[in-house]
Amino acid sequence: TDGTTQMLLDFALLGEKGKDGKFGMSDEELARRFTKGRDSGDALQERIGEYTAKKTDLMIAMIRRAIRKGVRFRYVLADSWFACKDVIRFIRSRHVRCDYLGMIKVGENSRTKYCLDGKPYTAPALIRHLDRQGRRKYSRRLRCYYIVADVTFADTKVRLYFVRRSKRGAWNGLMTTDIRIEFLEAYRIYAQRWSLEVVFKEAKGLLGLGKCQAGNFASQIAATSLTALQYNILSLVKRFAAYETMGKLFEDVTKDSLELSVAERIWGVMQELVIAVAELFGLTDEDIYQAIINREEDMKHICDIYRLKPAS
Repeated sequence: TDGTTQMLLDFALLGEKGKDGKFGMSDEELARRFTKGRDSGDALQERIGEYTAKKTDLMIAMIRRAIRKGVRFRYVLADSWFACKDVIRFIRSRHVRCDYLGMIKVGENSRTKYCLDGKPYTAPALIRHLDRQGRRKYSRRLRCYYIVADVTFADTKVRLYFVRRSKRGAWNGLMTTDIRIEFLEAYRIYAQRWSLEVVFKEAKGLLGLGKCQAGNFASQIAATSLTALQYNILSLVKRFAAYETMGKLFEDVTKDSLELSVAERIWGVMQELVIAVAELFGLTDEDIYQAIINREEDMKHICDIYRLKPAS
């Protein structure tokens, strides 16, 4: 995403083996599963290998492919699943100028250690330590408390942002390898990651993502590829139809009627709806975004109110 348009560059279909190695299926379901012999040189073999790969390994492989194809980017945005040492080291080793910005786990069960002044701390212990030092601040713009700390993680200097909506609310955590970026800017940039959740929702609801009933793995890959191509074409059309003009001739006519992009709408929602709900119920921003985007029926009346407000 460039903050206006989202484009799908890569994907992988993964299976979760589970502790028993049965991918959540019974013996009967495993026996009935479609199978087909394939040549070792079959192009699908690479996709089959991805099916049981680690998510972090696939993320690194996808970023490598994107760079080889000439895609340049400023930040890699990710949720807490990818906040591991391998990913951080990989991002910092790239010759192209890029940084990591993503969520981290902050719960009391968090075991990840961050080094501050030569001492290792878990996220909860680090928050308590910095809070005692009076490092907690308040953002009037976002109406939240936050703490900023420069620490060492994976032999790399990183900046941590701990955020919560009320004095007794739950803490969220962000980590970035860009130690020059301020809290508000980091939070605004990370909000763009939620555009991807909107992509999934639209692709599933409008383009049939994940609804292919074929038992052949190659068919599933083909169906997902076609959905991605459709989305990218429609996204490009939408960009010129709603977000920007095709040329100077129409600039003056359309400049007052351009729609807000998905990222801009999400930022607006965060500043109004998310802040209000978080303060009222003590929830994290992550939980509220999931409800707004992926539980539309439950949140429809609230979203309708938000849409009517700018219209009025």
